Amino acid sequence: MKFLFLLTIIFSSTLRAQVDTTALQKNLYDELEDATTDKEGVEYYDLVEYLMQNKIPVNTASIEDLMRIPNINRQSATAIIRCRNLLGGIKNENDLRLAEGISDGLIDRIIPFLIFDNVKDVSFFDSINKSFEAIDFTFRSRGIYDLQRDQAFKDGKYYGSSLKIYNRFVLSKDNNIRVGVLTEKDPGEKSLNDFTTFHFYVHNIGIIKNFVAGDFLFEFGQGLALWSSYSTGKGIETVGILPRNSKGIIPYLSSDENMFLRGVAVQFSYNNLNFYTFYSSRNLDGSIDQTTNQITSIRLDGLHRDSSEVAHKRIVNEKLFGISAYYTFGEIGTIGLLYYNSTFGNDFQHNSLLSPFGNSFDYFSGNYNFSFGRINFSGEAAYNKISLATINSVEIVVDKSFSLLFSYRNYPYDYWSLHSNGFGEKDETQNESGFYSGLKWRTNYGNFSFYYDQFKYPIGDEKLPLPIKENEFLIYYSIKLFHDAEFRLRYTNQIKESVAALNGEYGVVSKRNDNLRTELLYKLSKFIQLRSRIEFTRIYATTIGESEKGLLIFQDVKYEPTDALSISGRIVFFQSDSYNSRVYVFENDLTGVMSNPALYGDGMRWYLVAHYSTSFGLSLSMKYSELIKPNEKTMGSGDTLINSNVDNRLSFQLDFKF
Repeated sequence: MKFLFLLTIIFSSTLRAQVDTTALQKNLYDELEDATTDKEGVEYYDLVEYLMQNKIPVNTASIEDLMRIPNINRQSATAIIRCRNLLGGIKNENDLRLAEGISDGLIDRIIPFLIFDNVKDVSFFDSINKSFEAIDFTFRSRGIYDLQRDQAFKDGKYYGSSLKIYNRFVLSKDNNIRVGVLTEKDPGEKSLNDFTTFHFYVHNIGIIKNFVAGDFLFEFGQGLALWSSYSTGKGIETVGILPRNSKGIIPYLSSDENMFLRGVAVQFSYNNLNFYTFYSSRNLDGSIDQTTNQITSIRLDGLHRDSSEVAHKRIVNEKLFGISAYYTFGEIGTIGLLYYNSTFGNDFQHNSLLSPFGNSFDYFSGNYNFSFGRINFSGEAAYNKISLATINSVEIVVDKSFSLLFSYRNYPYDYWSLHSNGFGEKDETQNESGFYSGLKWRTNYGNFSFYYDQFKYPIGDEKLPLPIKENEFLIYYSIKLFHDAEFRLRYTNQIKESVAALNGEYGVVSKRNDNLRTELLYKLSKFIQLRSRIEFTRIYATTIGESEKGLLIFQDVKYEPTDALSISGRIVFFQSDSYNSRVYVFENDLTGVMSNPALYGDGMRWYLVAHYSTSFGLSLSMKYSELIKPNEKTMGSGDTLINSNVDNRLSFQLDFKF
């Protein structure tokens, strides 16, 4: 705190806000909290940050360009284009709000991704010929240190220190040239660049719209055949989650070590036709049976701390080649086709009904997205030469205040793709079928959101291969009590079946979970914002388990005396009967970090986060967090055992842009 106070005195006359990343963190908080559960959302954050750094010129953008922005569907993009044509250009935010059928809330969420100036689309060659004064260089360095040592560190099991280190360098010019390098070391790993990702990206080279050499993502359709490893799921955004708007080729620069591609990708664009081709060759972490020489698993944790983990490091090779094409029918819609082949260096061990077999996999997929007035139809069908996975959705926008979504998905048990990420209850686009209904209604008495999802798993469990059925619904209500205060209420109900052993025999058991959350956000003054929450969860008793309860109460305080200095803190009290009745709570964190810890047992957690920005492009951030369980003597078990009832962490970050 003394250090922050000293910085305030030194730089108080030269402060300047770093608006983009602060606004990004705030906008993503609510969207990710309910849609990610136990995920931390790092890759999704990095993807959205990339889109914010490469803003879209609203006065020259096509419908497809605008649909790259999160939460923008085809109707909204079309409304913006029509508004632009009617006004002869959109000069500012007020002009944008004249677009028919777009709510003020959506306008607020998309503004950070747009440029209102009449920016011409500068080609790659024009960028080269221009002076180097317009080059932007950004550097981010982060260190995270757990003050309590895990048992594995005490025993000397791991090769490296307990410090987590992250460094990222980006060089860009006119949004047409971009070079990025990222390195990261997890706690216990020895090398500072245990994980390295990099890319070289150029935009607008004649008919070549995008070119990437190095690491990249490729998104197609609704994610049934090929998608990035992260996307938001079911939550308070009950209608806008579908259809997904694929972004095609995306330069990759995230610390998530899974499922990106490494090689070359090119997008050719001519009038209404876009053609893509891409090639990737990567070595993945995995396990190979020494007797059969078959792949038994792909490891996704990215940890290389001891001899056992290092033995699994990048021993599975995957080569991937694909082509894709999109054709746009103006304002009406698009159709797309995709083919790719994924070939592994070894066969997969087929040890269950849901596991793959062989080493070469072909995928054919078709996607459509059409709007007729206020109704949007979208979907995808993907075929792996064994079975067909499909999703089809209808969105009805009655007006800017009322909209509906209906979607049916069917993913067979024998459809498998390492790179798929379709909408559903689970991450895998496999062994699931369901019908989703969503509603959003804005009124003078508050905003209502609702969804109901009924789904089943055709193969419930290897021990008892019978269908398992589940359903869940959410009701969300928010209202502005007055100008500086908002009340929120969220209720979810889940009824889930599972396979369990009872008296030596396997059977299907149904379990009901309820969760109720109330929240109040309010401003005490121009500089102080408060957020209060009470959350209660209950698991009802079954034939194999007793009833459980969980309770969480927290208070947030955010203090912003200037545009450049922000200090926020939280104190949380929680109580639950076991891990099964845990409660997740999304936290404010360093820029680019999205943490969502699960809290269970009896205890409290508190943290303090501080951000400071200077006038010359330097930003400093710090977070201290502490978890306390007074009724426990230790935390964790095995390698993660801590001989204390306190678990605390200190994080620092430096961002520099010039």
